[in-house]
Amino acid sequence: MSSLKNSVQLLGRLGRDAQVKVSQNGVQYCHISFVTNLTYLDKDKNEVSTVQWHSLSIWGSLTRVLEKKGQKGSLWIVQGKLVNNTYIDRNGMEQRKTEVRVDRLLFLSSPNETNLPISEAMAASAKS
Repeated sequence: MSSLKNSVQLLGRLGRDAQVKVSQNGVQYCHISFVTNLTYLDKDKNEVSTVQWHSLSIWGSLTRVLEKKGQKGSLWIVQGKLVNNTYIDRNGMEQRKTEVRVDRLLFLSSPNETNLPISEAMAASAKS
């Protein structure tokens, strides 16, 4: 069981333009929304597509690529781990939030290339 890991990999698009900030300790970070699509066949064999929103937490040198290419709608592969955070909201209620703490980022295409099939976007990214 020691080989079990907390790992997640997502292919999706940024929900807004990336805004890189600097922590009190001088470390750059970015918290951003990320959207993925889930497509499946229902019991009547009809294709159903749903949208899933995720919260990403990106720290350190990984934020450099976001400063250059982190536009709303750009296509990315992110890899990281799930982290559960607990906080107190404005009403004094305890809330939980799950986010992806990103370890790796791969830029695939900009928003104006959004109609490219995934395979073409990945090939274009490999050339640049």
